[in-house]
Amino acid sequence: MENERLDLLLDAALEAAAAGSAVLLHHLSHQNDRLVIRAKRDGSPVSAVDLESHTAIQNVLAPHGIPIISEEGALPPYAERSSWPLFWLVDPLDGTQSYLDHREGFAINIALCDASGPVLGVIADPLSERIFAGTQSRAPFTVSLINLSEHQPITPRPATRPYRLVISWNEALSKEDLLPASLDAGAFLMEAVSGALKFCLLATGEADVHARSASYMEWDCAAGDGILRSMGIAVRDRETNQPLTYNSMSLRVGNLYASRFKG
Repeated sequence: MENERLDLLLDAALEAAAAGSAVLLHHLSHQNDRLVIRAKRDGSPVSAVDLESHTAIQNVLAPHGIPIISEEGALPPYAERSSWPLFWLVDPLDGTQSYLDHREGFAINIALCDASGPVLGVIADPLSERIFAGTQSRAPFTVSLINLSEHQPITPRPATRPYRLVISWNEALSKEDLLPASLDAGAFLMEAVSGALKFCLLATGEADVHARSASYMEWDCAAGDGILRSMGIAVRDRETNQPLTYNSMSLRVGNLYASRFKG
């Protein structure tokens, strides 16, 4: 993709993330709001805020004419979407339970993908008023929700012992099982962190490895994958060691592994 067009779409993704963040922060500050909450098929919650954030994001992205796959949007048949050369993957509220519990860990994920995977990734952390971003032609950076044009390059911290392995709260495997044999598990501390912000910690060097054994949805990791790809970190399948692929029939990925260490 031409860099000029990618930059235009990056601006749109940042604007969309800011619009969704405004929705989340508005409802968070109005604690007396009675949110309509229901359970999805997998038992996870979805609220009226998820849907409102989805609408705000869609209103910004849709005019660019690129199909959108959103956790809260209608999903076209696989036979139709499998031929898309370019598409957005969006989670308008990653970490709904954290949001409903008024604790940190929720985010907004927006990725632009082509046949090779994410070429652009944006993760908004509304509570810190920061957006993390990166593209195939632009190294990762942060911006504030207030000033989307002032990009601050991310300079990762150097890796130092003890290294930090970040996992999901429901991870079933030990660090010995999650880490490859080439790494000394004894040199790592394992810590659970909510949602897509684990990818941001890897980008800043506040974490060194992110691993996951269970499957989850593509919109949960595509934005983080896009950001890490912009700095040369591959997000891979733990079993095949191949980069993750997107827009599958099930829209699920599993056995995720990303590391700041080579090999």
